[in-house]
Amino acid sequence: MAAIVGACLWQVACASSNQPAITSVDDPQTRELLNQTIELVATRYIDPISREQILVSALDGLSELDDEIRVNITPDDLVLNYGAQTVQTIKLPKTLDSVDSPLLLSEITLKGLSTYRAYSAPLRASTTRDIQSALISGAIRNLDRYSRYEGPQKSEKARYRRDGYVGIGVRLIGGPGYPVVKLVHPDSPADLAGLLPGDEIVSVNGDDMYGRTSQYTADLLHGEEGSGVRIEVNTVNSAQIIPMEIVRQRVIDPTVFTEFRDNILIARISSFNSATARSLNDSILTAQLHPGGLKGVVLDLRGNRGGLLQQGVAVADLFLENGPIGNTFSRVTAARHTFKAETGDLSAGAPLVVLIDGRTASSAELVAAALQDRNRAVLIGSTSFGKGSVQAINDLPNKGTLTFTWSRMTAPSGYTFDRIGLFPAICTGSPTAKTTHAYEPVTNAIAHRDQITKVMTKWRHIDYQDEATRQELRSVCPAETHGTAFDVDVALELIKNHPDYRTLAFAGQQEIADIFNAE
Repeated sequence: MAAIVGACLWQVACASSNQPAITSVDDPQTRELLNQTIELVATRYIDPISREQILVSALDGLSELDDEIRVNITPDDLVLNYGAQTVQTIKLPKTLDSVDSPLLLSEITLKGLSTYRAYSAPLRASTTRDIQSALISGAIRNLDRYSRYEGPQKSEKARYRRDGYVGIGVRLIGGPGYPVVKLVHPDSPADLAGLLPGDEIVSVNGDDMYGRTSQYTADLLHGEEGSGVRIEVNTVNSAQIIPMEIVRQRVIDPTVFTEFRDNILIARISSFNSATARSLNDSILTAQLHPGGLKGVVLDLRGNRGGLLQQGVAVADLFLENGPIGNTFSRVTAARHTFKAETGDLSAGAPLVVLIDGRTASSAELVAAALQDRNRAVLIGSTSFGKGSVQAINDLPNKGTLTFTWSRMTAPSGYTFDRIGLFPAICTGSPTAKTTHAYEPVTNAIAHRDQITKVMTKWRHIDYQDEATRQELRSVCPAETHGTAFDVDVALELIKNHPDYRTLAFAGQQEIADIFNAE
């Protein structure tokens, strides 16, 4: 079938004797890239979208490279326009439900691309990578704002952020001389070997690094886990050159940053990567060894835009004995999940406060929502961002990634915080909450506990598509994006006053209990 359609397309393309010859761009990688993109979006995006629309959007994406390109569709035809001229009309297959449909549509896309290359000088001058980016970005341009395409370089950096990389654990700065160490990751092989910021990398495995870029040098330092790399280092503020042999290990950026104050662990989580839950687990165990033990935890999620969902679930699990953490729902079976606590409360029930703000989003919101709904924590700060959707990250044949929304999250009580966010029991984000004493927001919240409960009840029943009510509720404690040390002071004040902590942790308790009992 694909061969027949291809022949017909060539006949249509050559129908006009005045039409320039078409340059073939039937690149196998681009073909496979289109096959995967069309099928992934058609079958796994959270809302149904037709394959025809994906096809039109993909070709129309070429307008990013040449704004003379315009693509239209009729019930039967794909119409390719260049400027004011229709340059090709392609008959669409009668059905796109067969197993061959991705192949048919990628065939049509490539033939359309060939036609546009014949007319468009900017397109002919574009690299394969630029064309692939335009096609894939176009294919998803009508999806939601969280869906995106990233090329190979950006994708590699994102993988490093999520899963780490195998190397020695340094960041470098290039320049006219030798690459200079900018940062040494804590507990990395480089840190254990004694490298410091300011050290110069003179050679790697005997290859002189003078004038080499930081990326070139970093690529040489990467390698297989457990393998050795020989380097020569000109140490900072010294003319001495020191030879070293360092064993490469997986290096994952730290996301958990802690301090211990008055037997209270303050843990800031900047994002969720593959090591986040383990790092927090270790921090809690270490805190419990201090004289006097662990008397409370402040979990600072301000500015945390999310990351790996499973890591967010694992972080919430550290503070819950059992029961629900949250759910995801979708038209896609593989995207539906029920998350439950399994490991027990590592903090042994120590008072817990979670700090949130207008940049707390996605899996960070699921953590806060689970702990609030389960009466395990008091939320302090301002209304959170409101991103209750989950993105699937798909690797593509060109080593880029296609990310799109495929499910939405719900808190344990069953509400989705998408577009509405989370409501803190103690609001420090409104102008009226600005005080000089940390105890004032606490006493104010205690005095208005009934009003807080009413807001929480309304919050959990809102239709997230009800724009007017959504705005009304979010204005009760406006989202702020610049957290201060004052929020931490309020959290410490609340934890030290344990009866008040419990009063606010159980705000809205009855309504949530009713929902649990009904299941």
